[in-house]
Amino acid sequence: MASQTLKEQIELLIDLQDKEIAAARIDAELEKMPAQISAMNASLADIETRLEAQKTSLEALKKTYRAQEADIQTNQSRIQKRESQLRSVKTNQEYRALLKEIADIKAANSGIEDNMLQCLDDMETAEKQIAELNREYRQEQTQITEKQAEMEAHAESQRKVRDQLLAEREEIMQHIHADMLKRYNFVKQQTSGLKVIVAAREAICMGCNMNIPPQLYNELHRGDELKFCPHCHRMLYVL
Repeated sequence: MASQTLKEQIELLIDLQDKEIAAARIDAELEKMPAQISAMNASLADIETRLEAQKTSLEALKKTYRAQEADIQTNQSRIQKRESQLRSVKTNQEYRALLKEIADIKAANSGIEDNMLQCLDDMETAEKQIAELNREYRQEQTQITEKQAEMEAHAESQRKVRDQLLAEREEIMQHIHADMLKRYNFVKQQTSGLKVIVAAREAICMGCNMNIPPQLYNELHRGDELKFCPHCHRMLYVL
């Protein structure tokens, strides 16, 4: 293989590698997008969960308030009944007993009313929190919708770039000698998709940063034969 031909083949391999690396980067970016979208949706779901919890809490407070209202009404009926009975008692003992019962019921009502006031405060707080969470939910939902649209547009654009890179890769492969391409693919398998062909600079392999033996470095400069790093086994070329 003539020196010029080897040089041309190496340039083609470098170009091939650049296309593959660029396409792989796009694939890696695209692969991350579902997880990113899932994370955004999880954030929205968290707001929704908190919103539902607040709504449940508010409904419980309303139920408690209605029960307390019913208790007040029941006690008021009891008070009216006892007050009516006062007019028909025959002894002081019965009179005092009824007065005490009426006082106890009124005291119970007073306590219930205090609880109702606290319940109203809690309901107001819950309603404010629900309104805030609704606002936060709508805002987050809008942002996610916009972000997902941007991401999908970017993904579509990147897919086109990747497809173009892969088409150019196929075209380049048509001009690379079969044995050279076979060696390239073999090294690619051994390096787990890392760079296959790397520069040698000042007797150092730019792939593994190890020193290249002087004789090999000199032979590499002659450019009459394909050389490999003795440490990482990548293809070498001189800058």
